[in-house]
Amino acid sequence: MKKVPIVILITALCIGLFLLLNTCSNDTEHLKPDKEQIKKAEKEVSLVDNHYREAFTLLKVHSDSLERVLNKTQKQLIATKIKLEQSKFNVVSLIEKDTSGLSVQQKLNDCDSLKEEVSGYVFWVDSTQSNYETTIIQLHNIVAVKDSEIVVCQISYTHLKSISDDNLKRERKLTEDLETAYKQQRKKQIQNKVLAAGFLVLSGLTTSLLIHSRQ
Repeated sequence: MKKVPIVILITALCIGLFLLLNTCSNDTEHLKPDKEQIKKAEKEVSLVDNHYREAFTLLKVHSDSLERVLNKTQKQLIATKIKLEQSKFNVVSLIEKDTSGLSVQQKLNDCDSLKEEVSGYVFWVDSTQSNYETTIIQLHNIVAVKDSEIVVCQISYTHLKSISDDNLKRERKLTEDLETAYKQQRKKQIQNKVLAAGFLVLSGLTTSLLIHSRQ
């Protein structure tokens, strides 16, 4: 009869100590950010950033080249327009020239001069129109490059936002899992404390019975 209370005492003490120690354990240690996933996300961000920088640099070089060509064309256009105005003035001057009193030879010379000036005027008109058309094409090309830059920015932003949203979802899921784990752990701690207290009381009663049985 004396051995039974001793066995109960030892069992109660062991279970009580186990529950107390188990109460202090942390069941949420495994709920940590995935390092591999973090490294993968960082690598994806780096790739997107590198692609963006390379594409943007190439577009910037192309855009600068187009702008230099455009500036050159605009200077040519200005020079051509000046020559066009001068040729126009010469043509008008020859047309409005008073030929009364001039010899036939002088009139023929003026006529030949007028033909040359008109021919020159037509040439500068065509040149001006050509420069205008070239300028318009170059402006369209520059706008297209700028649009491409915007597209590159949008694509890079979309990729980075996707990576950011995925990371945010994982963080929210981890936070929710941690909150759930903490609640479960807290509930388990309370239960263990109650059970530990019960087994300790049981061990106390067993000790008391053991003492009384020996008297």
